[in-house]
Amino acid sequence: MFGFGYKNEFPVEGRTVLITGGSDGMGRALAVQLAGKGAHVVVVARTISKLQSTVDELKHKALNSMKQRFSYISADLTDAAECDRVVAEVTSWNDGSAPDIVFCCAGFCHPGFFVDVPLSVQRQQMDTVYWTAANMAHATLRNWLAPVPPSGQMKNPRRHLIFTCSTLAFTPIAGYGPYSPAKAAIRSLSDTLSQEIEMYNGAYTQRHRNPAPAADVKIHTVFPMGILSPGFDNEQKIKPELTKMLEESDKPQTPEEVAQITLSALERGEYLITTMFVGHIMKGSALGPSPRNAIVRDTLLSWLSNLVFLQVIPDLRNKAFNWGKANGLLNSQGQDQTVSSP
Repeated sequence: MFGFGYKNEFPVEGRTVLITGGSDGMGRALAVQLAGKGAHVVVVARTISKLQSTVDELKHKALNSMKQRFSYISADLTDAAECDRVVAEVTSWNDGSAPDIVFCCAGFCHPGFFVDVPLSVQRQQMDTVYWTAANMAHATLRNWLAPVPPSGQMKNPRRHLIFTCSTLAFTPIAGYGPYSPAKAAIRSLSDTLSQEIEMYNGAYTQRHRNPAPAADVKIHTVFPMGILSPGFDNEQKIKPELTKMLEESDKPQTPEEVAQITLSALERGEYLITTMFVGHIMKGSALGPSPRNAIVRDTLLSWLSNLVFLQVIPDLRNKAFNWGKANGLLNSQGQDQTVSSP
């Protein structure tokens, strides 16, 4: 109750953090707050001017500007080779040591009804949402998990790989067909890696006898809902009116609020992280085989959520049905899609 026995599972002071999508929104807010906690931070995105502005802010918000270091890298993370380059550059900048913590925050949302959005755009969504995360995870883990010779040295601090997902991976909403499958793929990748990583962590416990990774690793995934940002503003311009109605309970949070909740959850050692009450309920309905943050609490949450969703899913379907009944066939921009007979 009074903090006795509390252990910070996510210490960052003096450690090096790499953040993709770090020049805007949640990624930038995380970078600023981590700088305030004493971390060295490297932000990655495409636009150099935004990256430079972010690094300037990090220097201003640093816990100890005389000791902390900040940098940026411009890269297109849909290219796997670029992710390898980013990890190599950060390692060189960090005096030969790999980054200790990697956040995968890159990506954007293009909402719209599935049949209205060109397949080229839907492939782009998979590239910019799923593949930027998968490419960076692959480059990072290949670096982290490379075996080093047996050693009797002290245990190294744990490394952390954090994906950014969406509650749409738990509960899809009409109008996010191009986007939510990519987020669901990230959730599946995270669950898979949370199992696979234990093989390497097991080897690490016997590092005095056999080659093993230099440190053990933990995987985490964050599932925000709406985040107030330039990207959110762009989404609202093309988002179907039906979608806006269906997600009325989603009250967008500021990037700073999402970042603060995320870091607090990481300090508690949580695996699946949601950032508001509605998100907690959505997570509880879809825990499936994912590791639990707390067995009793998550089990009770799952029971409650499944009772709630006995009403929620029929309600979402009925609202979509009644929308079509009242408005006919409208695409994302509200244009009539009625097809006349030849």
